[in-house]
Amino acid sequence: MSLLQILTDPQNFKFYAGGRGHVSNAGAFGQKSIPYGNDTQGGGSSGQPYIQTPIPDGYANQSEDFLLRNGYLNPRSSIQDVSRLTKMFFDLKSPNGLLFIAKQQLLSATSPRTQTSPRFGLNDGVYSPLNTLAEAGIVSIGGHLKKQGINPFAGTGAYSNNERLYGVRVNKDQLAEDNRLWQLMNGRLVGNNAQGPDPAYVMRYAGGPGSILGVGRTLIRFGRDAKTPLTLAPGSFNFTSNLNSINQNDWTFSSNLIKSVDSNTAGVRPGEIVPPITNKNQIQSPKLQDFRKIIRSNLRGRDLENATNSGATTNAPDYQTDGYIQNFNFTDPGQRANKSYANYTRGVVDSSTNSPVGAVDKINAAAIYQSEKVSDSPEFNDFVSFRIAAINNNNPAQKDFIHFRALLDSFSDNYNAEWGSVRYLGRGENFYNYNGFTREVNLTFTAAAQSKQELIPMYTKLNYLASQLMPDYSGQGYMRGALVQLTVGGYLYEQPGFITNLVYDLINDAPWEIAIDTEGNPDPTVKQLSHMVKVTSFTFVPIHTFAPRKQQLGFGSDNYVSSYGDERFIALQSTSNDSNYTPQGQIPSKATVPAKNFNANVPGPGNILRSLPPSSNTNNTLRNIAIGAGIAGLGIAATAALFRRRS
Repeated sequence: MSLLQILTDPQNFKFYAGGRGHVSNAGAFGQKSIPYGNDTQGGGSSGQPYIQTPIPDGYANQSEDFLLRNGYLNPRSSIQDVSRLTKMFFDLKSPNGLLFIAKQQLLSATSPRTQTSPRFGLNDGVYSPLNTLAEAGIVSIGGHLKKQGINPFAGTGAYSNNERLYGVRVNKDQLAEDNRLWQLMNGRLVGNNAQGPDPAYVMRYAGGPGSILGVGRTLIRFGRDAKTPLTLAPGSFNFTSNLNSINQNDWTFSSNLIKSVDSNTAGVRPGEIVPPITNKNQIQSPKLQDFRKIIRSNLRGRDLENATNSGATTNAPDYQTDGYIQNFNFTDPGQRANKSYANYTRGVVDSSTNSPVGAVDKINAAAIYQSEKVSDSPEFNDFVSFRIAAINNNNPAQKDFIHFRALLDSFSDNYNAEWGSVRYLGRGENFYNYNGFTREVNLTFTAAAQSKQELIPMYTKLNYLASQLMPDYSGQGYMRGALVQLTVGGYLYEQPGFITNLVYDLINDAPWEIAIDTEGNPDPTVKQLSHMVKVTSFTFVPIHTFAPRKQQLGFGSDNYVSSYGDERFIALQSTSNDSNYTPQGQIPSKATVPAKNFNANVPGPGNILRSLPPSSNTNNTLRNIAIGAGIAGLGIAATAALFRRRS
């Protein structure tokens, strides 16, 4: 029957199900009368769906969600859920329920064994379908029961006394011998039982992740299939026994070299026992040491040669005598031995001398000073030289030096050339005239006070630096700008110029000084300030001490550069007489250079034209550019003469 006939004459259409036809007419829709069942091969019935309800003639009976899901019909829905799950679990026509139960048992068997696992049986406990049925009956009202275990009503809350909960099994009142980690250490790692019945394993148990569907055992091995027993004594630790037990194949150097390294933990050398610490002021923080020097002293012959040439034991300044503390004016804030932190107002005090330790960063705490040249005092040594010298407008030979620790966040040197374009009659391309150039240096840095003694000096220097953007007045009242000299490593050396932009950012990540003394009163020695200031913008315009132009180079007979002109935009200098632009200050890498193909005795543009072979496409282009420039020059001269004649 066609779709049109079904729609126009439904009385003659029948739905067939259950061996008979069901008529569809205006009063009854025949498809709603099809009975459940007869849904398996051979005409049998699967018994599904487990909950069978007739198709309603109108909207189904529903209730608004108020307090409970589905409102007052919630109990009926819960009963239907329990009935549906019960039929599924115990349906003999379908294996789904039994397979689900079996799967839960296998998952429990393959779970890792923990301290809350039952003493016998599956690692995560036995699964019972009764637990799921009970949960289905009360979940709609907020009830939660245990899925695993025989008793689904065992407590699961924070205050439950259920031994299957980790917080109950492992608690602060637990005896040491009941703790699994203590049992493993005492029975498997130390003492007379260090080897144990299974020397290769930390733990082994039935089932778990190492089993196959719960059949077999899980074995947790020691690292590298072997373990290193430790010999412990109360209040002591033996370094020598530790090092002797190390597998030498795991190390680049032999254990004899390792044994010779100074542990320097508390003044203890290898082979000595660390005594119990009775006075906290005796605690010494670890000190850096040059292990390469120690290793070199134990190498001989070919081993020493190979280790040195390969770079494994390179020469370097000794950390203890030539480190950052000795050379760059840092103290060691992490070294707490013989220090008292009892009085904040006074600061950190040396317990042995009862005198303040002072600033952690001496450069940051250094005051502004006036001089004709930078101080050569070791007090101002830094990893990278970084200073601003404010030039005295009344006496330019005098400068006010401001030193900051070189915590540089960014640095850029921007060069820009200005070319003006000209287009002549009859020519489609532009011609260009060089008009000049600009240069601008941008950098950002961080000023951080690591101790109380640095805070106020740091801010006084930042304030004086900001004042360099303000006007300065002469004795007659004339306004004038402030000039400075900027030094950054060997890139800029006492470069004159002026600052056009400066931005201070007091970041949220740093703590603030609250200026309260140990008695709770205002501390007059400091103010409420951030410990860290980020200078997020510092724009500097150089004023060159030479005529800015293309650098003039001198070349030797071997065609390599032999001298550099004064146009040194990058200083390559750190003192007044150590420039690397001299041949003595360089290590040149020379390659074969072809003979010069131009006539050095012919000056002017003709020299360029003579040096360009006509066979080269590139040279033809350059030749055309040169000819065009000459034509343009003639055109300019002719135009100027014409204007003069008309005038």
